Amino acid sequence: MPIKLILILALCRSFIVMCTKSETTMKKSFSDARRNVLKGIGVAATVNILPSGMLFGQNKPSEQFRFAKVGCGGKGSADLNLTLQAGAKLVAMCDVDRARAAGAIKKHSKVPFYEDYRVMLDKHDKEIDGVVVSTPDHTHACVALEAIKRGKHVYVQKPLARTYEECQQLYEASKKYKVATQMGNQHHSAQGFKTWQEMFAQNAIGDITEVHTWCHKSYSAKGGSQKKGQKAPDTLNWDLWLGPAATREYAKEYLPFSWRNWWDFGAGALGDMACHIMDAPFWNLKLGLPDKIIAQAPRPAKDGYPEWAIVDYTFNKSPVTGKAVKLRWADGNKGAPKPKGCNPNLDMPNQGCYIAGSKMTVLCPHPGRPMPVALGDQEYSSAVKDAERHWRAEAKKIKAQHHYGRWIEAAKSGKFGDAGSNFDYSVPLTQAVLLGCIAQRFPGQELHWDQEKKQFSNHAEANKWLSFTARSGFSIKA
Repeated sequence: MPIKLILILALCRSFIVMCTKSETTMKKSFSDARRNVLKGIGVAATVNILPSGMLFGQNKPSEQFRFAKVGCGGKGSADLNLTLQAGAKLVAMCDVDRARAAGAIKKHSKVPFYEDYRVMLDKHDKEIDGVVVSTPDHTHACVALEAIKRGKHVYVQKPLARTYEECQQLYEASKKYKVATQMGNQHHSAQGFKTWQEMFAQNAIGDITEVHTWCHKSYSAKGGSQKKGQKAPDTLNWDLWLGPAATREYAKEYLPFSWRNWWDFGAGALGDMACHIMDAPFWNLKLGLPDKIIAQAPRPAKDGYPEWAIVDYTFNKSPVTGKAVKLRWADGNKGAPKPKGCNPNLDMPNQGCYIAGSKMTVLCPHPGRPMPVALGDQEYSSAVKDAERHWRAEAKKIKAQHHYGRWIEAAKSGKFGDAGSNFDYSVPLTQAVLLGCIAQRFPGQELHWDQEKKQFSNHAEANKWLSFTARSGFSIKA
């Protein structure tokens, strides 16, 4: 609302009030009212607390939630369709690659399409309640922050950002502008995740002894270093694709999916999959940021990620266990050892998680549902099958939720915590994952994290990788 209009309305209200007062107090009342209104406007102008769509801190979405989509190909196409499925209305679309977005453009031919998210947000600012971001990791933060600063609710694919500091800025901005947030680890709303919750609620696992997470994928930047420049396709705006990253020439080795292999653009297999696979232990054990991290790898991560990595996290004290928890991540061809006491013929999934406890060991393939595979320190027996049948029956009672719908409803109700994987939770989860990426730059060296100072206490070189300087024109600050 323009400042002049606010002033006029406030003065009119003051005049009506003064009409009920005695003549002797009227002049003083008018002077005080005008001075208070101007004082309030001065404060608002100074701290800029009224982004578009927010009046006096309120950011109430329209009855039918209206959203803009940034990134429309690949995973972006699925995100677009599922947000529509949740009852939202598509207002505008944006993608730097018209070829990748061709399907969405054809399907939604009447919806305005843009290459530059900043232009789109300027054009449709008053028509948008939220923004769904499904771009490569290195542009998540700059796009989401631009939306948040305008008072828009945001759904951001995992990992939330490429660096620790970008995640921190996302968290701080979400609090400053009071918006509903959700990370795209959609299994957080699935039946399998809720089955994990029920197991912990019933203390079915017991005292935690081991936590293993793994993924068979390998996102290795073979050969390393920047690739020889080539001519970018006519359908691709390469400069906008780079976004906040340092300028470099286009190379086919970066697109459309292999950008994950490269440090400047992605976070390797750990960044891609751990926000899914580590989700259950992080949530149920309330792990937060680790105290120590050490990685193994065949070579240090530099321009790109190694062929495989094992990352060991130590959390000195979990609020749930009351003692230290060690969690191992493995990617590439490393996998995880078979749980003790399981069926000797058990086929381990290519990717998943298992949590071993004094009562029960639970294995969950990704994607899938957690099931018992061993009982405490007992040898394998038919009792494991009995436990499995029990938990299959329990799982059938549990209903999944719509991950995108949870975000939309949280925005409408103002109960932002109902989104589940909102930034209160998903920022520290992502930050822990990204600290593991940094550990891959220094294999064999244990890094000690100081949460109070938000840096490593024993490794100045590692601290340099917590943040980066964005290219001019792209903001990564709250």
